[in-house]
Amino acid sequence: PFFPLFIRLLTMDTQTLNSDLRVFMHHIYEFEKGVRSMVLATLANDDIPYAEERLRSRQIPYFAQPTPNTERTNLFFGCKECMEAIRLFVSGRSLNSLTPEEDFIIGAMLGYDICRQCERYCRRKSNS
Repeated sequence: PFFPLFIRLLTMDTQTLNSDLRVFMHHIYEFEKGVRSMVLATLANDDIPYAEERLRSRQIPYFAQPTPNTERTNLFFGCKECMEAIRLFVSGRSLNSLTPEEDFIIGAMLGYDICRQCERYCRRKSNS
């Protein structure tokens, strides 16, 4: 019964969304206002049809990648150029298999604190 579920998901207002989807909707707002150029949302697999439809309806490019051994999916969305770069970086690999350099670049693209990204890079580099 995908179709009834799909219709229910499309008609849900933000008051009935779970906390992950409310954060996801806020990230869409930030992207549309220019606060972020790229976002990573990790959502339950059951929430992905709703999230993808929201992105498609707003014509926001996205890239979805299931996380290994979980019931969750990494959903990147943002400007077209960033999505093209993410596809090249990830290309079928899980995020935890990225090199320290790739991890650093993706963190910077996501707008994460650059000092913390530097700390993370140094820690990952010294452990590799």
